Amino acid sequence: MKYAILTVFAVGFIVACGATQPATTPATSEYAQLPLSTDILAMPEWQALERFPARYPKKEAMAANTGCATVEYVIKPDNTVTGIRVVESSSRHFAKEAEQVVAKWKWAAMPAGILDKPVKTQTRFEFCLEDGSGQCQLETLASKTECSGSDIIASVGMRVSRG
Repeated sequence: MKYAILTVFAVGFIVACGATQPATTPATSEYAQLPLSTDILAMPEWQALERFPARYPKKEAMAANTGCATVEYVIKPDNTVTGIRVVESSSRHFAKEAEQVVAKWKWAAMPAGILDKPVKTQTRFEFCLEDGSGQCQLETLASKTECSGSDIIASVGMRVSRG
């Protein structure tokens, strides 16, 4: 009897959860038809935007892994971003860090009036462990093709040997 009640409760819970709609709808649906604008952040108006690299994921650094993630997002005329999503990644850890850092960039510090309509763009994050060979130079990273995108931010970690 006890197991029958638990089974009925579990089935009811699963059905109820499956029937509920998400509390929020993805912001990307509003801008889904917006064309991708490449290199918008290379324009002089955006040079003052304080952008910084994504944090190198500890698990990936400890495993000496390198990789990438490309994040797509929409910049609105009020200098806010929405619809941040990962479109390519070599690791879920790289994806998470890249996705999170875009929202932390200093969008609100930018002057008003740069955009008169929303713009969809992408940024590629290259995660590289420097070993002294120069492999993490932006020019070298730009030639990698695992993830797409010409707006590249390098997240450089250091290889540490335990001795």
